[in-house]
Amino acid sequence: MKQRYENNIHPFITMMDRISDIVLILEVIPGPEFIYEFINERGKQILGLDETILGRRFEDIYTPERADYIRDKYMEVMTTKQHAQFELVGEGGWIGETTLNPILNEENDITHVLSITRDVTDRKSLEDDLAKTSAELGLVWDHASDAIFFMNEDGSIYRVNRAFEEMLGYKEKEIKGVLIPPFFTGHHQEKHEAFLARLFDGQSFENMERQRKRKDGSIIEVLASYRPVKLNNRSYAIVMYKDITHLKEVEKQAREREERFKSLFDANPDIIWAIDKTGRVENVNGAVTDVLGYTKEEMLQLDRKHLMNYTEEQKIRYEDVVKRTLKGESVEYTADMFHKKGNKVELKIKTLPIRVNGETIGIYEVGQDMTQRNRAERALKKMAFTDSLTGLPNRRHITEKIDEIIADAKENQREFAILYIDMDHFKEINDSFGHDAGDDLLKLFANRIRNEMNEDQLVARLGGDEFLVLLPEISGEADAVNKAGEVLNVLSKPYRISGQQLDVTSSMGISIYPRHGKNKRELIKQADEALYSAKDNGKNMLRLYGK
Repeated sequence: MKQRYENNIHPFITMMDRISDIVLILEVIPGPEFIYEFINERGKQILGLDETILGRRFEDIYTPERADYIRDKYMEVMTTKQHAQFELVGEGGWIGETTLNPILNEENDITHVLSITRDVTDRKSLEDDLAKTSAELGLVWDHASDAIFFMNEDGSIYRVNRAFEEMLGYKEKEIKGVLIPPFFTGHHQEKHEAFLARLFDGQSFENMERQRKRKDGSIIEVLASYRPVKLNNRSYAIVMYKDITHLKEVEKQAREREERFKSLFDANPDIIWAIDKTGRVENVNGAVTDVLGYTKEEMLQLDRKHLMNYTEEQKIRYEDVVKRTLKGESVEYTADMFHKKGNKVELKIKTLPIRVNGETIGIYEVGQDMTQRNRAERALKKMAFTDSLTGLPNRRHITEKIDEIIADAKENQREFAILYIDMDHFKEINDSFGHDAGDDLLKLFANRIRNEMNEDQLVARLGGDEFLVLLPEISGEADAVNKAGEVLNVLSKPYRISGQQLDVTSSMGISIYPRHGKNKRELIKQADEALYSAKDNGKNMLRLYGK
């Protein structure tokens, strides 16, 4: 049986080991305490942990400070029963963004916490670089100043302003009257004379990019403008140097920033699409091919609503999301899209307003593929409420269901019955034919009970060869006894196991609400006592409690 259990969870483990995120599953026990139940291969690689953490607590693994920090986040989930996110910094500057997902049972109690951590180191670094570039860009424009000087017809310097002295490092007295200014680079006398002739002949030269040498020998980039002027009947040229050294550097950084953003946009594993105010898709990243199967070109041609197949209610909800985002709000919502092949893809989508000069001109939508994660959560819930051998509901499932039926029966003044079934001499069969044969017999036994029930009646395996049947509506003792007799009769027919015929009998106890108990503990106890009364009186029979 252990091997079959391991086989059932093997696909889940394989799937978790193949994803790039760190996946941890922790069981919540009274206290509360959080016990590690599962860690995937990515988690072992990044966190430097192994299977020895299973069954242990935070305090057993981390320093007290780190354990307290992590525990506080898990307690937040226990308090709010909502997702929680936080960041953890590891060795070497590694940064992980962790999402804690509560897994609740039918009583709305948290039984497990699913932790998924994504490596956001590169993203954080890129965000820091973008912030730095923006700061530098603002600094350059806010504090830029122009150097201004006058030049004689022979090209010598006549006057300079303070900004010139600060920019090039020369005082006016050091260069006044100098024919070939020392801040020129790559000077060519013939070309210089031709330039002066054109300039003093009345031609202006605007915004020419040039290199100039400062007094300290450093080279700066300037945007140079030359205009001929007349002062006191003398010809001069007024020259303006705009130091664009920083601007050039900023342009370079801006190009790098644009390339980084493009890389972030294109290489992001989540779908990112940009829509204008009318809802038309203007751009989409390459993840659309991985997640939805469409090329970028196909996506731009498609109506986005076609991919979602909205109901009228969902359409209204989405329109509200768009309105709120265009007002500057970031909104999260979930939606089902359809892959090009037709299968459903479950997405968690976050909207971000696109702002230009303070105006919202469109929306970015970032869609994270939650299909596998949601499937894993559903699988965990199913594992928690299903018997791995027979596929029937387990003890937890049926006891919670009994509580629901009690509430309904009390409100509507109805009766219902519980059948407690036990196979006679199962241990001897197991010992004689082996556990595999015993497992096969249990599955056949369970199927026979299940086949006798309608869709409202519930069969569960409590463990071993014990089964519980819930008959939610009966019309008196006779109705319950008749149904129990039909089940007992079916169970007594021969079984074929490993080529051999086995004659197996079973015993059954019956309790009825509210005659034999008003809560599940009493009802199950009375049905159990009736079962043992049947066994004590020769087996292969049923007993109603108290008779």
